[in-house]
Amino acid sequence: MKTMAVGLRLASAMVLAIALAGCGGGGDSPSMDVGASARAAAKVIKLQRYQIDPAKVFVAGISSGGFAAVQMHVAHSSTFKGAAIYAGGVYWCAGAGGAATALANCGGLTLPSNQASYNSTLTESEAYLDTQSSLGTIDPSTNLRGQPVYLWSGTQDEVVNPLEMADLNSEYQHYGANVRFDNTFPAEHGWESPDGELSCGTLGSPYMIRCSVNGAVYDSVKTWLTMFLGSLKPRNDGKLSGTLSTFDQTEFGASQNVSMSSTGSVFVPKACAQGDTCGFVLALHGCLQEASLIGNRWVTEAGIDEWADTNKLVVVYPDTMPSSAPGPTNPNACFDWWGYSNQYDPNYALKSGLQMSVLYAMVQRVTGLP
Repeated sequence: MKTMAVGLRLASAMVLAIALAGCGGGGDSPSMDVGASARAAAKVIKLQRYQIDPAKVFVAGISSGGFAAVQMHVAHSSTFKGAAIYAGGVYWCAGAGGAATALANCGGLTLPSNQASYNSTLTESEAYLDTQSSLGTIDPSTNLRGQPVYLWSGTQDEVVNPLEMADLNSEYQHYGANVRFDNTFPAEHGWESPDGELSCGTLGSPYMIRCSVNGAVYDSVKTWLTMFLGSLKPRNDGKLSGTLSTFDQTEFGASQNVSMSSTGSVFVPKACAQGDTCGFVLALHGCLQEASLIGNRWVTEAGIDEWADTNKLVVVYPDTMPSSAPGPTNPNACFDWWGYSNQYDPNYALKSGLQMSVLYAMVQRVTGLP
């Protein structure tokens, strides 16, 4: 991406493009805040340490959260043992520029043809990844070999071009990951789950979709958790025995400077709270999916907790916030995949990235890993 010095005219157009396209959630946003008052009233806890099996630490994300999940996975491949990416893209997709390049190259800008803008950055991505791996600013890329990676891309996605996800598939295969690529569903942009409130081909808020295969409701979360964990205990479709809580993000550095809200959500199965050894998932939402806009629908419709409850997985859902000058220009509360943190963070995709550091501090707290 170009630097922020491209001029006020381009900056204005850039912000407008983000607002219209969603940059990880396209279409119209809800007209009112459905979750802020409820979250404000919720008891805020301190995120705790649990007995986490280091072989069962994973990251997942959708759209802007998908790009950020790739960054987390690649930068911390010694910690994360697998990744599930929905409508994201290659590592460092936005390059050394900013929002304008991110929109043009990676996703968030819908063209008159109803296709998402796309310019392949696969070659540049792999060159940067190799360089940073050799420098030690990210973990060694050899860690990715053999790791399970799940990719989702709907054939009708107007926000992140399916070709971007095809590049990500190529990239992970280049580094030897064990990839499952679901890319045949006639799906619009969104996170797929049996609990999604929108039909598979619908584009719009809250970007939570449900799809079917051979007349049966599909469950993409089951697919990637089976890749990660092997045989699963049945999904809990009733009242969950675990606890969903609101936790304080500010102690980890969350603030307007990194466009992260003061609180996030954490789901802890009863067995994990009682001291059993458990797994861990860091789950990152897309733009326009922050709690202050859509309430807890990202958390409750993702379909992760229902499997986590019976398969002993602690799930952390960090949350973002919209921000504007004098802070980062991030009106749609996207996770940082183009360097907006503290207005521009050139290290946004590295272990030292400002927002990356906040997110990883949460992982360290829960897992006890270095």
